[in-house]
Amino acid sequence: MIGCGLATDRSQQDEQAIRKAEGDFETARAAKGLEGWLSFFAEDATDIAAGGPIADKPAMRARLEKRWNNDLILKWQPVKIRVARGGDMAFSVGTWQLADKSKPTAGVMATGKYLTVWGKQQDGSWRVLAWKIPRRINDRPPDAFAPVS
Repeated sequence: MIGCGLATDRSQQDEQAIRKAEGDFETARAAKGLEGWLSFFAEDATDIAAGGPIADKPAMRARLEKRWNNDLILKWQPVKIRVARGGDMAFSVGTWQLADKSKPTAGVMATGKYLTVWGKQQDGSWRVLAWKIPRRINDRPPDAFAPVS
């Protein structure tokens, strides 16, 4: 039974670490734009952008450099985090909102859900292996989301 308790403690610690990484990820994106966004992706991350090929991190950078808009404010909040038994992979799902700071009176432009696959790195940190927003967005009105501040 002691082994089960240790595994549960480790899983809870990993879940808390991922929840913190989610917040740090959002903060880095807001503060540093594209570089902040990419800094949370593992070097072996996979880009699964809608309408594009499955690609690696350098291809993701090239794709995003062409269309990145620093006026867009992306906020998200994890709703569920699960860590694999082995403790080296996890996923988070949650809600996101997109607004445009150049149009402050416009409010929230888009909302939706996301899925992030996390991988534990050799240094113990968690980095994004893959991140996906389903193609269909605005499936619920913005007021159905918990406030993201």
